[in-house]
Amino acid sequence: MFLVLVFLTFGGVDYWVILTKHQYAEHLVNYYLQRMEVEGYLSIADENDLKARFNAFSCPVQDIQGPRQSQGAARVLRNLADLDASTLSLQVTCRPEPQPLLIGRIIGGIVPGGFTIKVGGSALSERVSP
Repeated sequence: MFLVLVFLTFGGVDYWVILTKHQYAEHLVNYYLQRMEVEGYLSIADENDLKARFNAFSCPVQDIQGPRQSQGAARVLRNLADLDASTLSLQVTCRPEPQPLLIGRIIGGIVPGGFTIKVGGSALSERVSP
């Protein structure tokens, strides 16, 4: 009985921690997506700040998808005639540390390649000129 209680308690706490990290990751991606609306892309300073803020809550960034200044991407400008051409996207993949769901691994649950969090979104650019 005691083992079941311990299993349920630590399983619930572990789930809550990963849920909190996922929500914070979504919040950060939305914050930087709003900054991208003004800039037209993810600036080098914002990219470095994004990575530092993800590292601060133990979720190092593995991949960033979207127009980035560090990759030489051109700014996405507002185009009222073609809204699809004005769309900005940002997707961030991170790996929480330590890896979550330890209780599940104890009973044989394995995630191939490790557990990652992937969050993203899109918005229309408000940048008018380069």
